[in-house]
Amino acid sequence: MKNKKVIMAIVAGIAIASAVIAWLMLSGDKPVNVDAGKGVKAQLNASLKNSVLKREKDGKLLWEFTVAEVVNIREKDVAQLKGIKGKLYRSDGSYLEMSADKGEAAIKKNDFFLEGHVQAKLTSGGEFFADKVSWQQKDELITAQGHVKLVKDDYTAVADEASTTSAFQSVKLKGNAKVTKGGE
Repeated sequence: MKNKKVIMAIVAGIAIASAVIAWLMLSGDKPVNVDAGKGVKAQLNASLKNSVLKREKDGKLLWEFTVAEVVNIREKDVAQLKGIKGKLYRSDGSYLEMSADKGEAAIKKNDFFLEGHVQAKLTSGGEFFADKVSWQQKDELITAQGHVKLVKDDYTAVADEASTTSAFQSVKLKGNAKVTKGGE
């Protein structure tokens, strides 16, 4: 009698574990294989949570994001991102540490767009803040819009819009632009 109860408990446990494993294996969207061009391959599910996205070219890491959620939009060849923290690697070996509420990354390009509390800090000095930021990898060009603030050395610049390279060496400011030296 006692052995019969133990055997029934083991069989029930195996049945429950099998059902859970089957549910995990068979549920969800199937992966989508994406050819990101020029030897870059990626595999994305329609929706992933707590993921790391990377972009490499010729074995060199261009950018890497940790995201709370990524959704692949095949028709537009973009990945929509939420809860973004990442690094953007520059050709001189330094990098920008970035964070934003949401954004999009072009799957076949190196470009991306970030929005909502965008912050970035360059490891070799300099930082910026904005509501929206776009990045063009080819020219290392950053375009920021909305409550833009850039800090480099002793200089602080604020404007409605700004464009600069990732080195923050020269900045073009538009709309309510102000540059101060020695603080704000």
